[in-house]
Amino acid sequence: MQKEITIKYSSGDTATYIAYPPDFVKWERESKKDIVDFSGLTDILLVAYFAMKREAAGKAVKPFDIWTESIVDVDVAKSDPKVTQKEVLADSE
Repeated sequence: MQKEITIKYSSGDTATYIAYPPDFVKWERESKKDIVDFSGLTDILLVAYFAMKREAAGKAVKPFDIWTESIVDVDVAKSDPKVTQKEVLADSE
C-alpha cells in the first residue's frame, strides 16, 4: 500500500511524498480511525505530513498546523491495483 501525494506550497514550490504503511500506521494512531475510514483532506494531509517527516530523517519539521497553512493545493495520484488485460496477456506468453 502506498499513496503518492503532491503538495503545492504558497511559495510556488511543490513536493511529492510517497506514503507507505508506516505512515498509515501513524495516521491510524493519531486519528484513532481504521484504514477503511480514510477519507477527507485532513486524512490526506496528515498521511503526507507523516511521509514528509519520515523522509526528513530526523531533521526539524514544522508542526502540522503550521505546515498546513502554507499549502495551496494537493494532488493524490490515482492508484489502480487492478491488472490490465495487456499485462495479463504479457504474463501468459
